[in-house]
Amino acid sequence: MFGRPLSLAVLVVSLLLTGIAAVASVVAWYGARDWSRGRRWGIAGPLVAVTVGIVVLGMGSVASTRTGSDAVLGMLLLVGAAAMAAVAMRLVRVRATASGERLRGRFEQLRKDRS
Repeated sequence: MFGRPLSLAVLVVSLLLTGIAAVASVVAWYGARDWSRGRRWGIAGPLVAVTVGIVVLGMGSVASTRTGSDAVLGMLLLVGAAAMAAVAMRLVRVRATASGERLRGRFEQLRKDRS
């Protein structure tokens, strides 16, 4: 639907943003960083924007199928977009856990040991 070069660019950007958001979600959950809701939305917002692009790409692929592989590709894109949306929602809703204090203590201990 977007053409091969733009489709590949969307794929690369979506993989990078999803990876960044997943790592940020884990870091925020463990409490290693005390991130504000605005900062978390700053990461999740672009991910949601790219997710919309993936949905458009997937729906276009499903709507204009010429072969069975086009339909499968479109469905895979839609499943991937749902996973990206889940990562974005998790990042926005994540709260630091009690284990974050233990993790923070371990980081401080490592810094003391290195110096």
